[in-house]
Amino acid sequence: MVRFVVMAAGQATRMGQDKLVMPWGKSTVLGFVLQTVLDALELQVESCTEIYVVARHPIEAYASEETIARFRAYSGTWLQVPTPKPLAETIRLGLQDLNSEIEEIGFLPGDQVGVTVLGLTECLLQVLRIRPDFLVPIAGNRTGSPVFFHRRYVPELLALRGEQGGREVLKRYPDRWSKYSVEESLFQDVDTPEDYQCLLEKGKVHAND
Repeated sequence: MVRFVVMAAGQATRMGQDKLVMPWGKSTVLGFVLQTVLDALELQVESCTEIYVVARHPIEAYASEETIARFRAYSGTWLQVPTPKPLAETIRLGLQDLNSEIEEIGFLPGDQVGVTVLGLTECLLQVLRIRPDFLVPIAGNRTGSPVFFHRRYVPELLALRGEQGGREVLKRYPDRWSKYSVEESLFQDVDTPEDYQCLLEKGKVHAND
């Protein structure tokens, strides 16, 4: 079984505001990512994946009533934190209450708007098929998310501090990576006001749709 963790409690220092509530299509940045994750998970024939979201605000701040209903029907877990959290703490929150059936944990940033249903589904199926130490999406020479970790690495993830992320663990074991080829556009995220404005101008997102 796999736990999928959407990390949405960061400090967003480069954006200067909570970028996850900014409009994206007919939803918000995080709302879009959540819809995409649910679409991918619901394609699975068996209930082999659970979803955790670690976020700053209630789900109602990000998602439509329809998406909220889908999330609850899927028995998703929404962990609300009162203040922005460094990356390592967000990871720790997403790892709490792991039951013995969870073998792999995948992490996806809440602002990764390039994520697609097909991309997520293919990554997840590969994880379920080979049960890797690490599944690392790669496009050319660039790696990105979602990255999946076998549960044997949970102690090392829990030992991270501050803004250390899963890459700190990955770089210790480069020979254990299972690399999975994806389109580079999958890694598109929104880190700065310039990123967001650029995408608006390119017509990839319409803030008032």
